[in-house]
Amino acid sequence: MTVHATTPKRSAALATGLPQISPPTNRAQVGGIILVLVITYFCFFHGLTAFGLVGPDEPRYAAIARDMAITSDWITPRLHGEPWLEKPILYYWSAAIGYRLLGDSELAARLPSAVGALTTLLALGWLTRRFYGSHTALLFGLVFPSSIAGLAFSRAATPDMLFSSSLAVTLAVAMPLILVPRLKHIISYQIGFGVALGLAVMAKGPAGVVLAGASCTLGALLTRHSSYIWRLTSPPAIVGFGIIALPWYVACGLQNPEFVQVFFLSHNIDRFLTPVFSHTQPFWFFIPVMLLALAPWTAALAHTVCNTANLLSCEKRTGSPSVFLVAWALFPVAFFSLSQSKLPGYVLPAVPACTALLSHAMAKVIRSNTYTRTFGIGLGATLAAMTLTFLAAPEVASSGVQQGAVRPLAVVLGSCALATTYLGYRRRLPAAIATTALGIAFTLWQLNETVLPKLDPMISSRATAQAVLELSTDSPIRTYALHRAWQHGLEYYLSGTILEWNPEDPDGTLVITTRQGMRQMQLEGAGLVMLRTVSNNALLVRTDPSANWQQQ
Repeated sequence: MTVHATTPKRSAALATGLPQISPPTNRAQVGGIILVLVITYFCFFHGLTAFGLVGPDEPRYAAIARDMAITSDWITPRLHGEPWLEKPILYYWSAAIGYRLLGDSELAARLPSAVGALTTLLALGWLTRRFYGSHTALLFGLVFPSSIAGLAFSRAATPDMLFSSSLAVTLAVAMPLILVPRLKHIISYQIGFGVALGLAVMAKGPAGVVLAGASCTLGALLTRHSSYIWRLTSPPAIVGFGIIALPWYVACGLQNPEFVQVFFLSHNIDRFLTPVFSHTQPFWFFIPVMLLALAPWTAALAHTVCNTANLLSCEKRTGSPSVFLVAWALFPVAFFSLSQSKLPGYVLPAVPACTALLSHAMAKVIRSNTYTRTFGIGLGATLAAMTLTFLAAPEVASSGVQQGAVRPLAVVLGSCALATTYLGYRRRLPAAIATTALGIAFTLWQLNETVLPKLDPMISSRATAQAVLELSTDSPIRTYALHRAWQHGLEYYLSGTILEWNPEDPDGTLVITTRQGMRQMQLEGAGLVMLRTVSNNALLVRTDPSANWQQQ
């Protein structure tokens, strides 16, 4: 792959409008597009049902969407029949449509995030092609899907990726509005900006306006194009935003008088200003989070930072797309570093801009043929470090999966690390980049096919729920001393609220608990019959006053 410098013709085009996209003109570009498609499929879409819903959030969001699909109440999100007003509606609508079309499955719950990740890829691919050229766009198509943040959040049944993708489209449309003085079809861009911002607000609430507005303002100031910020507040943009965002907020507020208190005050303002939700972290928390989120491409980070720092300190920052991307990347991280609640997903909106900057930095290195060896060996070293995690994998072994089950993953990733290092040493950076992306995609494929199905009973309540259904009788079902992730997961898979066991429950009650919970039940005088051990996190027992200890 050969990367060409920005030509005077392209620079002139940027001043009067955006250059037209032409089809791929050579075999290398066609091959690059095919490679991007393959990596995108394996990183975003393959194996979405390889394991059940995990954590406390996935089953809750999925249950709300499934309930919406069943009841056709498209206004009020409900969890087991009760209003659940913590998050806006976009994810629930998207997943509910999935449940209507695909049936009750993890695919319906996770597909909205995969589509959101694909939308981000297309939006930033469009943006990088127009401001930097096709080679940077192709590199972005390899870097973003294979980044840890890209592939992880594209597979999660949560609103995070939909919010990030909506914001990515918003800022991708805002960039030409601010940076291109004589922009053609400006009204279409303004409408698109308003619509995309409306979707961001429908995905996560007022954070969409804060992040988009502040990032655009900072970008306009740093690029010395602040006189064009008015384009974002034009009537077409406001109308587009209002048509998308306002109807649901008004309707939900009218149906639920507590909506303003619960959603805006508690889950936005209180979440930011107070540690009430117990997600307190140090102010530097997002630094290691971002380093991990951008892996395995963090080897290019130092060079990228140096490039952008030089731009910020010289006259070249006027109208610079890279400087605008810096503002886009920095503000979410800085803003949420001030929050009293911190979760890794909060800085996901910064990842598209970061990966675009990394892609542009690598394209410049390839074009100039300098530092190619350093970059290539750095990528290989990052893959080698990731390989060591598979070799150790203590959390996998402690979950009951044989350590040998993950060693094939280490072989795959380690082989890619060696190949990438060799290609980097030979200064064949494009091949090293392609090998890195392929290594991540192939490792993920192996993970979905071999490891996650074995880990499923240990990390998800899906297998436990299946065991409960197999043992199902007319007896009551209870839980005891379970982590809330398992509680929510079982309630999703068993389609209803499950009460906690207490000694007054009738004999013959089926209880899902842990070993510690079982011992506590016995201390409270319960006679128990062991029915099945699904994992270290889930034991199925039946209460029986005649049994001090039995095992079926």
